Amino acid sequence: LADKYNDFIEANRIEDASERMRTLRKLIRDLPGHYYETLKFLVGHLKTIADHSEKNKMEPRNLALVFGPTLVRTSEDNMTDM
Repeated sequence: LADKYNDFIEANRIEDASERMRTLRKLIRDLPGHYYETLKFLVGHLKTIADHSEKNKMEPRNLALVFGPTLVRTSEDNMTDM
């Protein structure tokens, strides 16, 4: 799965927004079923939290700050590089 990590990082660097989304969608669709289902559940849960941000103060930016370092680590796992 390490090769997929690099594919996602490279896709996120695509400057054209529609091409970036097309590439990311393809990468997500190509995930093994159990990874896809886990990601789908997690994203759905985070969306539910963000939908209630007026009460819990966890809008998408705050969720990204909290969950980003856990979900997207550098290949060296170096906090400085993050």
